[in-house]
Amino acid sequence: MKYWQRVRLLQKLILVFIFFLIIPVLVIGLYLFSTSLPLVQKENREMLEKVVYQFNENIQYRITGYQNILMQMAFDPRISAALTQKYERLQDEVAALQQMNSLVSRTQAYFPMKRIQFYKTNPTLHEDGGTILNIEKASVKEWYPAMEAEERQFYWHFSRSGPPTFHISKWLVDYLSNEKYGIIDIEVTAGALFDQLSSPLEYSDSWMVVADAEGRALIDARDVRTGENVKELEYLNRAFADKRGWYATKIDGKMNLIVFETNRLGWKIVSVVSQESLWQKLRLVKNAAIVVGILFVGLTLVVLIGFGGRLTKRLNALIRSMRKVRDGDLGLMVKVHGNDELADVEAEFNRMSTQLEESVKEIAAARSATETEKLRLLQAQINPHFLYNTLALVKSMAMDIDSSEISGTVDALAKFFRLALNRGGDILPLSEELEHVQAYLDIHEQRYPGRIAVEFDVEERALSCEMIKITLQPIVENALLHAFESTGGKGKIGIRARLQGENELCIEVMDNGKGMSSEQLNELLLGGGSGLRETGGGFGIFNVNERLKRYFGPSCRMTIDSSIGRGTNVRIVIPQTIELRQSSLNTSLDRG
Repeated sequence: MKYWQRVRLLQKLILVFIFFLIIPVLVIGLYLFSTSLPLVQKENREMLEKVVYQFNENIQYRITGYQNILMQMAFDPRISAALTQKYERLQDEVAALQQMNSLVSRTQAYFPMKRIQFYKTNPTLHEDGGTILNIEKASVKEWYPAMEAEERQFYWHFSRSGPPTFHISKWLVDYLSNEKYGIIDIEVTAGALFDQLSSPLEYSDSWMVVADAEGRALIDARDVRTGENVKELEYLNRAFADKRGWYATKIDGKMNLIVFETNRLGWKIVSVVSQESLWQKLRLVKNAAIVVGILFVGLTLVVLIGFGGRLTKRLNALIRSMRKVRDGDLGLMVKVHGNDELADVEAEFNRMSTQLEESVKEIAAARSATETEKLRLLQAQINPHFLYNTLALVKSMAMDIDSSEISGTVDALAKFFRLALNRGGDILPLSEELEHVQAYLDIHEQRYPGRIAVEFDVEERALSCEMIKITLQPIVENALLHAFESTGGKGKIGIRARLQGENELCIEVMDNGKGMSSEQLNELLLGGGSGLRETGGGFGIFNVNERLKRYFGPSCRMTIDSSIGRGTNVRIVIPQTIELRQSSLNTSLDRG
């Protein structure tokens, strides 16, 4: 032990490396390599499965992209209005066709697709021979029988008549009457769908193929061409027996590993890799490991001999620099030598010294940032005034042409935005929230006159109670969008508010619509229902509930009572204690 204490640092490092690192590593490395070969083979197979899965995900991403384009166009109000409105004047019809063709051109400019066509049922809208066609012409298309046979959201069809193409079709449905008024069909070339999705396999003797549910190849591969039936290849039959998996089989007398995956459209992604290619890399790794081991022993001894002196010198220089930084010399840098662990310490020291210097500068700039933030807040207050002035101008223009409908709608819209913005604050009295809802209903009445009857039953003492802005409007909007689908948009909505005791505001929004099943209600409360998604200009019911809880805490409650055929009753209880009011007000001011 005394001898070991007298040994110099460099000698200690050499002895430690030889007896406790080099020899054990070489022995254990040889043992592990011989025993881990089966594990490596398994990992190679799992790696191939992940490659095929990722390739499948890339294809699915493009499929989803085209489906999203189709969905956006199907729900575009400009397209639905152009295809469903009744035309009496030729110029209106020409304007609608021009608008449709403009929308199609813009879409095709951003997304690679061959053709977009609309098949309409509206007899007052004439065909343009390209984009707009009569619904009768869809019935002769090869993709139409699938749309008649089964109700689905999207219909995919692979066509071999000419260059390989895909048709993605969807019914156009009026969400109020639930009636079909046409079909939208997007034609995409196979090249647009699969280009730049090159095979990710790194082995020379390997290939991948994509086939549909019937086994027709959707892309060219080594042994097949687009449109050919890969099921006819005997060694690929098993790939169509399950959704995903792997198996080994002989192809031309050589063992190959076949890994396959199935996507949501039923397409099969199959990879074929020669096992000889897999094991060849393992042999190269073994030979490389032996060579590296020998070099490791020799180079380690050489490096350790010259390492001791440099190590001591660098440590002393680093200690001196640390003392200077401690004495106030911020931003001091030391030279980083190499890429070893001590070099990491030197680099960390440089970063620490730099960050300390930057921290001092950031503190000095904090006051300037505060003034900038004040200016930003002032600009945020100015922007709504521009909106109000613009709406006032529109109202003035409407009055000039004696249009009371437009003037009334602009008034309602101005009130809607004024109450929604609330000068940047989030807290307002119930009376202003009811004005906000009334403004929204006035706009709805202008768009759909006479469809909705609204009754207010509000206690006078509840009008001064405080609440979060934009709480009731999303609930009313949800009822308008979903509750009266089966009644053609007609129905009744009741809004009742009262003060329970002295410290709880109770608000109820009731409708006599179609109601919801228990499953739909659970989805609504858990954040997955259609009512929870953001609707145009408002928050979903789930988001309203979350905002109320965030401001007023768990004592704020929202309950929903609904069943099929009996309508829906949304009940909100908001605490009105002084402490909660002050806390809410402070939170609002901080956020504003």
